[in-house]
Amino acid sequence: MQIHQKIKCYLFENGIKQAHLSRKTGIKKNTLNAALNGKRRLYAEEFGTICEALDISSEFFLGGKK
Repeated sequence: MQIHQKIKCYLFENGIKQAHLSRKTGIKKNTLNAALNGKRRLYAEEFGTICEALDISSEFFLGGKK
């Protein structure tokens, strides 16, 4: 599973709306949606911002330690 799919799955499993994550990260809704649906690249800076907003280590999505 790719990183964008893991993030999208995490959001779904935890009842977090993309709109909420968009507000919390400052990433535009359309940009975030496209990235999480694999229609555009998820840049490292955006990935870091998402992890910070979710208060989760990047390794959680990269397959390392939680």
